[in-house]
Amino acid sequence: MTDNNEKDYRSLLMQALAEVEGKPLASDGKSLDTYEDICCGCVLVAEKCLREQDRLWEVADMARTCLHYASWLEGFDHKINALYNVMRRLSETVYDHPRLRLRVLRLFQTVLHRIEAQTGHELGASEDVRRDISRISSNISFAERGEFDSIKDEGHLKKDPVEWTEKWEEVIDEAMRNALSRLEDTPRGMGFCYAYWHELREALKHLGVEWRSPKTMNPRVMFD
Repeated sequence: MTDNNEKDYRSLLMQALAEVEGKPLASDGKSLDTYEDICCGCVLVAEKCLREQDRLWEVADMARTCLHYASWLEGFDHKINALYNVMRRLSETVYDHPRLRLRVLRLFQTVLHRIEAQTGHELGASEDVRRDISRISSNISFAERGEFDSIKDEGHLKKDPVEWTEKWEEVIDEAMRNALSRLEDTPRGMGFCYAYWHELREALKHLGVEWRSPKTMNPRVMFD
């Protein structure tokens, strides 16, 4: 997977998707290579969205599309190493959809186990992924039972436990789209996060979700 900023990832991805649109998943070499290109394209587009803090609602769509084709590619031994890189990077892009991230991590775990079976060696990443799966699964279960005080934060920053709910996951993409549409002319520089969080809070409120921003949850932390 390359990361050449001169390439239009989105156009290349759309071209690859157009080649397979409406066709059943196939096992021939050309089709498998196209599916791999789609997976790589999805990751690159998702990373670009995050890097530029733009079109953030597309990250989840990229992850779902990638999962569709990656799940098929996982059944072919000669694609496993490529899938390792795809799933590793994809798992680092899905932040706002815990259930979707769990699907990504579970497929990543399957890929890791496949590589371990092929090589006879345990990979260091396997234990990290196992812990992430366990923690995310537990937090989702706590959220579904309304046991928000039992949810464990990721890292040192606190986040609103509502972000683990299914309702949040259902509306966050629309809320991000609405929030960023109000900030189209706002430079993505120092202080942008505060403007974004304000608009996101208002968009979420309109969609029935009361949300506290990272600044509200971490009042003593300075954000750029």
